[in-house]
Amino acid sequence: MFEKIGEKLSAMVAIPTVSGNRNRTDYHIGEYREYLQTAFPCLFAAAVPTLVGEALLLKIEGRGEKKLPVLFTGHMDVVPADDASAWRYPPFSGKIVDGCVWGRGSQDMKGPQCALLSAFDELLQEGWRPGRDIWIYLSCDEETGGETTIRAAALLKEKNIRFETVFDEGGTICEDFMGLLKGKAALFGLSEKGSLEYRFTANSEGGHSANPPANSAIVRLADFIHEVEHTEIFCRKLSEGNRAMLRGIAAYSHGEKKEKLLRASEETDDYQTLFELCPEARTLLGATIAFTMVEGGTAFNVMPKKAVLTANVRVASVETEGEITVKLKEIAERHDLICELAGGRDAAPESRADSEGYRNMSGSVKEIYPGLPIIPFVLGGGTDSRHFQELTDNVLRFSPMYAAPEQGRGVHADNESADIQAVADAAACYYSLLKKY
Repeated sequence: MFEKIGEKLSAMVAIPTVSGNRNRTDYHIGEYREYLQTAFPCLFAAAVPTLVGEALLLKIEGRGEKKLPVLFTGHMDVVPADDASAWRYPPFSGKIVDGCVWGRGSQDMKGPQCALLSAFDELLQEGWRPGRDIWIYLSCDEETGGETTIRAAALLKEKNIRFETVFDEGGTICEDFMGLLKGKAALFGLSEKGSLEYRFTANSEGGHSANPPANSAIVRLADFIHEVEHTEIFCRKLSEGNRAMLRGIAAYSHGEKKEKLLRASEETDDYQTLFELCPEARTLLGATIAFTMVEGGTAFNVMPKKAVLTANVRVASVETEGEITVKLKEIAERHDLICELAGGRDAAPESRADSEGYRNMSGSVKEIYPGLPIIPFVLGGGTDSRHFQELTDNVLRFSPMYAAPEQGRGVHADNESADIQAVADAAACYYSLLKKY
């Protein structure tokens, strides 16, 4: 059914769509949209298109069923491939070798996008028409924050459109999830952590390093880092989504491990069982902070008058940005630092695992991948779906495409590739899902 899908994905990867102001020469998003129209003619003949900046919103009108529409969203843009010499094949070649398409975006997310659009195109060619309206949104700047998607969501809000489910990227079919489940599993993202950027500024009189003052700018930043790193300042709590994840893994486990997973899913205090089971337990228990950039002196023998530290906080649904900001400002003041929230967003609300969209995707995964475990989880990264949160009660962040461990490591890194059979299987899963609408 999807015999040409490898060739289509190869052509999609071969069109650079690197977003960001410094990448304009590798941002051929118009050419990419034109190729999609050529590669998926039945879809574009049936859909009503709306350009939102460089992004594309498509509406496929249904047969008039009195049901809320659904939205499928995904991004056309990709991250840079700065060191082409580190790649086995050129990052924008789309080269097909050993049954794989190689190049930037083959996994994130031109592979899943090719699968989705192929499923739409095949069904429409067969004469299918959905019972309800179906929308597709192809964003142009997800990798740089999704400013255009904010406009697209506002446009849909103006039209008073609400969606039963928003389907986006997030989880995939992967192996050995968090060291808790051996073999392959389908990871259904119920929510995503928020991402906050903080800047901590230390001011000082400066001077010569031969006569260093006490509590200089850099020393105060170092003391601040030490306190934050060695103090439990955030709310340590499992969200309901993470408890559902542990119960989901337990359903596919046996014996003592199953008992421990169920016990961990009920813990509320020191989470001893969770730490025994999972080396990544801290990422499940509320917010994390990572100090990512430091700016300061101008010479090795000059005391800086100003030093700035940047941190990224990934905030979970158990705590808000407001609560975290108060805590960080209190600690910063003790070290005579200025704390500023430079930007970011709170965690997304957690969607239900019994929604219509979740059930439909589960059914399709079981049809195409018999026996594959389905695990709900909370995504650590961000997706376009957060901008549509006001328009729906349910977001499912999942692409039904398998990524081998080495392929998963290629996302946002070198030697990204996608197995052509995995793309075809994903298209078959989307084909099954769409028929339910």
